[in-house]
Amino acid sequence: MNTKFVHFIKGFLHALSANVIRLLISIILTLVLPKMLGVEEYSYWQLYLFYVTYTAYSSLGFCEGTYLKYGGKKFDKLKGDVMASQFWLLAIYEVGFSIVCGLLFYSFVDEPMKHFILSLALVSSIFDILRYLLQCVLQATNRIEDFARVATSERVLFFVLAIVLLLAGVRDYRALIFSEILARVLSMLYAMWVCKGIVFCKFQFNKQTFDESRELISIGFKLLLAALASQLVIGIVRFMIEQKWGTIVFGKVSLTLSLSNMVITCIGAVSIVLFPVLKNMQEERLESLYETMRMVLTVPVLFVLLFYVPIKLVLGAWLPQYEESFKYLAVLLPICVYETRSCALINTYFKAYRKENQILFINIVTVVLSLVLSFVTVYICDSLDLAVVSIVVLMIFKSAFSEWILKKYININILYDNILEIALTVIFIVCSMKLQGGYAFLGYFISYVSYLLIRRKKIVEQFMKAKQIVVNR
Repeated sequence: MNTKFVHFIKGFLHALSANVIRLLISIILTLVLPKMLGVEEYSYWQLYLFYVTYTAYSSLGFCEGTYLKYGGKKFDKLKGDVMASQFWLLAIYEVGFSIVCGLLFYSFVDEPMKHFILSLALVSSIFDILRYLLQCVLQATNRIEDFARVATSERVLFFVLAIVLLLAGVRDYRALIFSEILARVLSMLYAMWVCKGIVFCKFQFNKQTFDESRELISIGFKLLLAALASQLVIGIVRFMIEQKWGTIVFGKVSLTLSLSNMVITCIGAVSIVLFPVLKNMQEERLESLYETMRMVLTVPVLFVLLFYVPIKLVLGAWLPQYEESFKYLAVLLPICVYETRSCALINTYFKAYRKENQILFINIVTVVLSLVLSFVTVYICDSLDLAVVSIVVLMIFKSAFSEWILKKYININILYDNILEIALTVIFIVCSMKLQGGYAFLGYFISYVSYLLIRRKKIVEQFMKAKQIVVNR
């Protein structure tokens, strides 16, 4: 078998296995923690995770710039002294940022519980960002096996610590937060050992070091802003829900979002191995690969929606106190289709073409739309149902808008596919919310099979083409 294809498949399997392990751990923790902690404690845990999501953006694009600048290069060709200087400079900056941000928040917000949670989120983000920088280097230089080990280590460590706490009878969200911080410290140390050739080198903070930092930030800042804007699309809705209906309702909605994000994270393995490949690929082949990868991603994710009914039944039996919120899973699960495509494929193409401006523009437009829809659904319509529905509407818009802009750079014809996918999504939501159990499953199953039959020639053609493109890249 072609060695390039074997290498690609091995890289993909390593990345996929890492994401599957993270997925399984997330599933277990998502099912166990609400059951063991209770609604209030679990809601505070979700608030911590919410803060962590945004404190992680304090790096100013440093990590993203490293990823873009060194994408496609060989690890052993990197200059150790330059990389070490950047790593330790980022470490000093993150510590300083966390101290200043913590003091400012303490001065302006008069809620001790939120002070405590945010302080821990800031500490946690220091170790997470430093590990993420090293992960970006490993991913950009195609050391996927090492990347997978580092990426998996933090979740595995936290899983072990969390289970030990729960078995010991601890039901305090604060203990879980300290456990996650410890797991992040240990996984960061492991990442430093894996990348010791570029971490424990002689380093110095001189003009060259700061010039390199400015370059990395200038490259990655727009990508960071785009990622932040992408988080804000859903984050704005979640924030308004928390402000309007309180932390308990926020925690319940967040649980269903967590289940959807698991699938997105798992399938994100594609982007991990795809970016280095695209960076070294000729432009004419980039065009032919897009529709192929799009089909390879979309068909399996649409299939995943078939598991909604059994998932809802199992979750309802396991977490009866959250049963009312599981109806939102019918609305939120379809975001996997669109967000997976955006993260794993569309954004990867924009990065390969170095079109970070376009990613930022798309996400800013979607954030503005999110503000409008959130305000209307939460404060004017006073409807939690409509607020949750707005999330999937935003994801569909973002995906379609992104592909419309991408058409300016590559010749793709996916309008018919978009129409079919949106129709299938609407059918799924309607069936899941209006029909009972088996009828909901049957309604979507018939629709999905019809979709496969309608597009059977293109599906077979693109799946066969996928291997050939990788072999000949």
